[in-house]
Amino acid sequence: MSEPDESPTGESHLIRQAEVPPLDVDGVQAATVGSALFAIATVILAFAYPRLTTSGDGWWLGVGISGLALGLIGLGYTLLRRRRRRSRSAGAPPS
Repeated sequence: MSEPDESPTGESHLIRQAEVPPLDVDGVQAATVGSALFAIATVILAFAYPRLTTSGDGWWLGVGISGLALGLIGLGYTLLRRRRRRSRSAGAPPS
């Protein structure tokens, strides 16, 4: 059996976590994909609305619209956040 790895503090660990950089630091990609999926779902639900209301599931369209609205709000927030972070890292004063 191999020896466990030692940490900089001298402790030995059996499990070592790989250093993986984050994929999306600012969240713009996640907000964009989520908003796009809710937009597609809302369009599909709008076309199926008459059938949904007869089965008592007309509220699904409201869920799609709400998800799209919240996704657009989140997208706007993440875009502003990205812009602020980039201006700070460039040394420009925040606006």
